[in-house]
Amino acid sequence: MLTVSHDSVVVELDLRVGRVACPDCGGRLRPWGWARVRVIRVGLGTDWVVRVCRPRRSRCSACQGTHVLLEVRLAARRADTAAVIAAAIETKIALGWGHRRIAAGCGRPASTVRGWLRAFGASASLIGVEFTRLLVRDAPDAVVLWPQPAGTAGGEALSVLMAYAEGLARRFAATVMVTWIQAGIATTHGRLFCSSWWAAGPNTNRPLRQAVVGGNGGRSACHIPVTGVFTV
Repeated sequence: MLTVSHDSVVVELDLRVGRVACPDCGGRLRPWGWARVRVIRVGLGTDWVVRVCRPRRSRCSACQGTHVLLEVRLAARRADTAAVIAAAIETKIALGWGHRRIAAGCGRPASTVRGWLRAFGASASLIGVEFTRLLVRDAPDAVVLWPQPAGTAGGEALSVLMAYAEGLARRFAATVMVTWIQAGIATTHGRLFCSSWWAAGPNTNRPLRQAVVGGNGGRSACHIPVTGVFTV
């Protein structure tokens, strides 16, 4: 699975001209059909709507590996957008609300919200450690961005994610704000909220890299999920 831009037109164009790099070998990804249809709930409260999407599938011309291209607004194995899950986690950590109260505000079943919070809580220590390492590696001024102690594993993880997002924005002179959920989803290729993935020892060691140049020239927006901000 590979995180890409939310602009499907740009993703399709970059795939067809060979400007998307394989995360395994660095070869060029090409169109290779579609993944299964996903039904996603978008929005909070009583205003949420259902959106049907079908992620693009790609195949590397070098190693022949296949990858599902998941846009940066979506999380793997979740039926809600990453922003909705992020709002629930922020509310839990900042206000200390229980899952039922958060569920009422989000307009989601209490069991669903409880699952989000438990998954993040179970992985919080690992998330904090990993993104602290990435902050040191990727941020040009990590000392300035170093988060204050939060007192809980969840709070520490959220603080480090926010610091990492700001570090990426500074490194690439971003003209738009990079949110912690965008940085987290892009870096983990959609698996930020997958506790089983964290427990298995995730690989986030791939360095930040330049996108593949090809076709008619220019840089691929597929590997720059936050609309031209950073490359993972």
